[in-house]
Amino acid sequence: MATNNDEEIEEDSTPIYENERLEILIRQMRLCQNATFYVNTLSNDDMQLIADELKTNRLWNSLGIIGQNLVDEDGAKYLFDALAANPAVDTLYLGGNSLGNRGVALFMPLLSTNTTLTDLVLTDNQITAVGAKTIKEMLRNNSTLTTLVLNGNPLSDNGVILIAQALEHNRTLTCLKLTRTLMTNVGAEKLASVLRSNTTLNVLSLDSNKIGDSGMQAFSMAFKDNPTIQCLNIRQNQISDVSVDGIIAMIQNNRTFERLDLARNQFSDQAKEKLRKENANNKTIKSLIL
Repeated sequence: MATNNDEEIEEDSTPIYENERLEILIRQMRLCQNATFYVNTLSNDDMQLIADELKTNRLWNSLGIIGQNLVDEDGAKYLFDALAANPAVDTLYLGGNSLGNRGVALFMPLLSTNTTLTDLVLTDNQITAVGAKTIKEMLRNNSTLTTLVLNGNPLSDNGVILIAQALEHNRTLTCLKLTRTLMTNVGAEKLASVLRSNTTLNVLSLDSNKIGDSGMQAFSMAFKDNPTIQCLNIRQNQISDVSVDGIIAMIQNNRTFERLDLARNQFSDQAKEKLRKENANNKTIKSLIL
């Protein structure tokens, strides 16, 4: 009997995880609409504390967990189990965690049928083409998500192509950001090909990749007659004077552009001046950044 009692005492005395600082933050944000945790040391146990609050908090419309955290697929499971029980959250920022492909695979099936989340930010989460395949399937089925940010993930051309294929079917996504994703002309040309017939996307960000002239020429052709694109950010790539005539043709024909960012590419001063004059004559793009 003594042994059994000792075992019961030992079992009952299992320590409950506590993080006083995080618990204070949760209490401080309990009545807020936007709850953002800028904590660089969050663990899976910390994610469970946040998830426990999320299960019942109907005031949080936006949830951000941002920083160089230690959250992996186990922490992701806590979070997305809670999201499944809470229809109030429409914006989710998960930048700088360590979700990886396995973490993404856990919650993409949930998003396939989710009808509340509109903005999803997964910046710097070590997602590769393997994770992009799961994201592709989600985008084919989801009819609510309007903004997807995958900046800083090593998708490569293979991953970008998978995302592009999803846009052949998706008609709700209006903003796609693929900054620092190791994209070259191969991925850019496939994406541009799909966007020739896509009439939903109006913001596309591709800066800090390895897109050259053939990729830029493909986008110029795609957006020449596109009736919805409003903003293209393709700064800090490898685009040169070779692309100038195609960009000018795009400027002359497209009447929906509001912002075109081509800064920190490889244009000569003469090419930049030529683009500025053409835009001034056409008065189409409100913000042309060279």
